[in-house]
Amino acid sequence: MTVNVLFITLYTIKSGEPTDDGRYAIAYSRSNADRRDHAFLIAKYVHLATGYPAIQFLPDLQAYREKTQDFESVVNAYESHDGVYEKLEARGGSVLIRGRGIVASRVVQRIYEARQRNANIQVLHLMRSPKPQGNKFDRAVRSVENHYEFQPFNWPKACWGGELRVLLEKAKPELRPQFLSDWGGTTTANRNDWRRIVKEGLSQGWYQITFGEVEKVDRDSHNRTVTYIQEKELKGQIKLEADFIIDATGLDAKVKTSPLLDDLVVQYNLPLNGLGRLSVNNDFEVSELRNTSLSNAQGRVYAAGAITLGGSYAPVDSFLGLQYAALRSVESLAANGAAGVGKLSVLRSFVQWLKWILNKSPG
Repeated sequence: MTVNVLFITLYTIKSGEPTDDGRYAIAYSRSNADRRDHAFLIAKYVHLATGYPAIQFLPDLQAYREKTQDFESVVNAYESHDGVYEKLEARGGSVLIRGRGIVASRVVQRIYEARQRNANIQVLHLMRSPKPQGNKFDRAVRSVENHYEFQPFNWPKACWGGELRVLLEKAKPELRPQFLSDWGGTTTANRNDWRRIVKEGLSQGWYQITFGEVEKVDRDSHNRTVTYIQEKELKGQIKLEADFIIDATGLDAKVKTSPLLDDLVVQYNLPLNGLGRLSVNNDFEVSELRNTSLSNAQGRVYAAGAITLGGSYAPVDSFLGLQYAALRSVESLAANGAAGVGKLSVLRSFVQWLKWILNKSPG
């Protein structure tokens, strides 16, 4: 099977190998309830859009679950964990939350909703360190309240199409991690209802915030979780007991977490960027994977999404960021004479829009 562009998103990719005619051979498997099929695809252009390889789960919580096989008391916010809220609503209890980003804010809101059915629910929010002041960049400072740092999006709006996008694109690769650290970090939305819930919880006492480095998580004689933390100010060990622990620290986009990406990096000695993700150029091409077997028929591999964070564009993990990456990649294909790929223009876009309205195939 010969295709012009292959988007790697749906299949389990086993390997990819350049051919001697400027294309790539991709081995993949596809399974259903009854069988697993193995096949090869041949493509001149490949687009890697695998998303996050895995849920990020804190090591101490992983160790706890491996030791106790308790998958009900300790959960990840990205897992299906409605049972936690159902049990809290039925009999009350205590919850320990880890992480303080937008996912943690949503968990706090969900517990607040559970308290409307059962007020006997307590929340202890464990943060690694206090946050008295927000990140600074130039003259801009992010606002902070109750150790939550607010930012409307996961990056400043100028990162999408403004001056910060231009700044990052022009910056040397070794300087980009610092820019991304200043602009990003753990933030949450400045929603009035979320801020009100936190203030109300603190004033009423059912919501508390504490700080410390976790040493381990265990289980007591009553089958409750016990989190041992190193308290920074008192320099002593503190035990935090809770019926449930919810890990809201996010997702894992490290290359080694994905068998496909790790294999590509190892087999072809691919460089990683300053954040340990795939290194791509400004057109989101993985330049080191370019197939130069034939000078006039160079195959190319592009990538998009969280697996490229650390390059020339900050909001890669967003709907607009994915569109931007796709646009830059398509423009690169058009500039390099890819068959059937034309440059975008007002007239061409209008014609394609009409075809979409009339339910006709693009082309």
